Order: sequence, then structure tokens, then C-alpha cells
Amino acid sequence: MKEEIRLQSRDIELLIFLGKYKIISLDNTRYIYETKTYQEKRIVNLVKHNYIRRLKHRYITLGIKGKEYLLDGELEVRNHCRNENNIERLKVISDIASSLIQDNLNFIPSWNMKKEDEPTTHSRRYIGKLEYNEQDEFLVYAIYEGKDDKYIKSIYYDIRKEHEYKNAMIYTNNIEKIVMNKKGFYFGNNYTILIPYNEYGKFLIRNNYEIRISIYNRLKELYEVEITDFKFADLKLDDNNYIVIMPLINMEKLSRLHYYFKENENYKNIYIFGLEEYETTITKYLPECHYKSLTREKINELLKEYRETIGGEEDENI
Repeated sequence: MKEEIRLQSRDIELLIFLGKYKIISLDNTRYIYETKTYQEKRIVNLVKHNYIRRLKHRYITLGIKGKEYLLDGELEVRNHCRNENNIERLKVISDIASSLIQDNLNFIPSWNMKKEDEPTTHSRRYIGKLEYNEQDEFLVYAIYEGKDDKYIKSIYYDIRKEHEYKNAMIYTNNIEKIVMNKKGFYFGNNYTILIPYNEYGKFLIRNNYEIRISIYNRLKELYEVEITDFKFADLKLDDNNYIVIMPLINMEKLSRLHYYFKENENYKNIYIFGLEEYETTITKYLPECHYKSLTREKINELLKEYRETIGGEEDENI
């Protein structure tokens, strides 16, 4: 007779996640267990006792006992999806949602956003919304493999017609296509953030606040910078020199800078501190700016220094 397994708190979190999102990749279970390899032993045990079951391509889903556990606790268990297009979208939503499991982040999938007094939102392009630091809400979009220019255009119109939310973020593997898009991906929002749809992009959004602070701290050490009310920048060096900190591209800020340079002959010097891989794209869009490249190694170094000063822990998902 098989000995019963004792569910741990992270096991239960995994089951709850699977009840909501149906699937998760084995690699992404680390976001739930917050370890690099320990979860592999737990998953073997959960499969053995039918709480979860394995799928193709290193995915898992609920098993019979997992469903029973959630239903007994009156927790969500979504119906199985068999449409190929919807399955691909579901994989993307699960992938992004799992990477956003963190105390200061709360992701809500699109199917939990429908309001009773509004028409269906199934035709909308967003995959959900992110509550960030309990104060900002972002509509979340993803341009993933197989999506063409027509789909990108539909995202543009989706954001354009949105009036309730003032922030958006777009996961994409082609940052330049969005920055240089002839439609212009800026909407008068506070933020329209572009996130590389890869592991480093997930790391950047999970650690965005600390990365920005760590860059600011280093600049403060090197120069006599101060916070500025000059709306086109974050920091002031002097009356003619200003700094923008942008590890993640904000299209709203880029567009404001674009028109600032276009409409002023005697413009200020603007220094943008951003990732090395964005330099060509941003200087192509804003040839008047001074771009200061930060390598991934430099970002990790600054972040480590910052966490050492506050006694924080390293993100094991770097």
C-alpha cells in the first residue's frame, strides 16, 4: 500500500496555480518553490501520488487527487482546453504568470477580469493585468512565436481604445519592431513598458525597482545628481545635463523625448542609462540623446551591491 504524502505549503501553491492556469512548465515551478532544484523531488512525489501528472515538453497539470483536493477546498479548477490556438495562449499566460509570483506583484489572468456589466472581453488582446507594488496596474500583452505584424497592429488598437488603465506592458522578442513601429506605440499613458520575452526579461521585471535604485545609487556616488522635476528626465546633473534611468524601455518617455528634441533647437543634454542590447535601437529612435550602455554583468554587480547594503537576498532566477 502506497504511503500517503504530506502536502507542504508550496505543494498547495502549485496545485492552486494549476487549478487556475491548467499547466506550468517544470522549469517555471522554481518560481513557486523559490529554489533551483528542490522542487524536482517534490514533483516526483506529487506525480507518484496522483496529485499532478506529466504532459509533453516538460509540462505538468493537475492529477485526479490534485483536482479532488482543490474541489474539496472549494478552490478554482478550470475546465480543460483543447483548442490548439487557445492552448498556445494558455502556455504563454502560464509562463508569464508564474514568473510574476512575488510579494510586490499580483498577476490576474484575462478570464478573471471580465465585469458583469460589460460585454465579453474575449476579443481583447491583453493576457491579464499586473498589480505592481499595490499602486500601479498594467494591462499585460505578449507577442510570442507565430504572431505577425497584423497581431502587433491589433495590440496597438487594443491599447488605444483602453480608457480604464493608464499603464501597459508588452512582452516581445523584437523590441526594435515596437520602438520603430510606424503607428507609434505611445498612448498618453504613464507607462508603456517593453519587456524582452526571455528569461532575462522576466528577471528585469521581477527586480525592476531594485535595479533602478541600484543604478541611482551608483550615479549618486559618482556625480552630484539630484531628483528633478524636469518632466523629460529622472535626475539632474546641472541646468544643461539630465539623466534618464531606463533598464526597461518606457515608450511613453521615449516618445516625449522624441518630441522634445524635435520641438526645441536648444535642448538639454539627455543621458539615457539602459541595457547594452538596446543602444542601437534607442539611438536610432533618439539620435540626439547620449546613451550609456549597461551590460548584464554590470546590472548584476550593482544589484548585488545594493542588496548587500540592505541585507537583501539574491534572486535565484537570474
